[in-house]
Amino acid sequence: MKKKIFLVLGSLGTGGSERVYWLLSQYFNKPDYEVVVVLLNGNECSFSTEIAGIRFFDLGTIKASRSFFKLRKLLKDEKPYAVFSTTDHINILVALVSIFVKTTNLIGRASNNPHQMKHFYGFKARFYNYFSRFLFVRFNAIVCQSEEMRQSLARVYNIKLNKLIVIHNPVVTTNVLKPQNQTSDLKRLIAVNRLIKEKGLFRLLEVMKTLPQDYVLTVAGNGPLMNTLKAEVENIGLNERVKFIGEIKNVTEVISNHDLLVLSSFTEGFPNVVLESLSVGVPVVTFRVGGVNEIIKEGFNGFIAEQDDLDKLRQQIIRACNQTWQHTDIKADIIERFGLNKIGMAYETLLAN
Repeated sequence: MKKKIFLVLGSLGTGGSERVYWLLSQYFNKPDYEVVVVLLNGNECSFSTEIAGIRFFDLGTIKASRSFFKLRKLLKDEKPYAVFSTTDHINILVALVSIFVKTTNLIGRASNNPHQMKHFYGFKARFYNYFSRFLFVRFNAIVCQSEEMRQSLARVYNIKLNKLIVIHNPVVTTNVLKPQNQTSDLKRLIAVNRLIKEKGLFRLLEVMKTLPQDYVLTVAGNGPLMNTLKAEVENIGLNERVKFIGEIKNVTEVISNHDLLVLSSFTEGFPNVVLESLSVGVPVVTFRVGGVNEIIKEGFNGFIAEQDDLDKLRQQIIRACNQTWQHTDIKADIIERFGLNKIGMAYETLLAN
């Protein structure tokens, strides 16, 4: 008999958590399992729902606060073997529902490092943080994206380490690869982010001011700071060197047309965009932030600068853009360490145990 697996998400928007569970649903899409992806908002969709063998169920509730009764009824009627949830508000929702509906296997996935996020907490984040302390006890296991996140959750939420399991984010194999000897008069940098304060894009613009004129930056992504960032680019005279291209769907293809991905974030869980960049052989320069210690091999696939050391980030960008990189080797290494089959197997092993 097939084991019914539920993956509960707010939507299939462009976020990292959504991407991870969308990929995970495809890993579990095999004869032993019946896979159901449960969405609060099926209208927000950046990934395909036309996947044979996977059922996408839209609660149509939009917000977690309106979803309790519908989700409770769904779990009660369908009796899944396992329920996976991710992001703070969905984890809280599923934990609350589990009080009233018995679920054999309840597995949550933490999406943030609480020590890094504390500087960006608004009221809503503090609310989620408060209730997470009490409701994480409902889960059989909590997946952490990195060892750093595991230790942070253990301290902040007083959770025993044996309940916190490190499973990295997956990356899919692609045929895209950056050409080995591509020549250009320009050093082409790219940043792929949601345009919010946590991503540190204003300090990346400060670094751009100090780089030589042949360094150009593409910013991919949307967010509330779009207009403010564009105004700052104009204000500091970078109109000819910085361009905004909005949200993109063909992320790896766009990255492969650049020389270097730069990550300027203050906080990350386990940055998927770094995996995506390396999966097409494009090296990465990043501030030291959640997860990158376990991805970046200094000098082989990128460099790390300490947080807020803008001069060091500048030096590492110049160093990276003047170094010869083995794009094929970078790609092979990241697929070997973080390929979907390897990461999916880790989730399946967790479920079996």
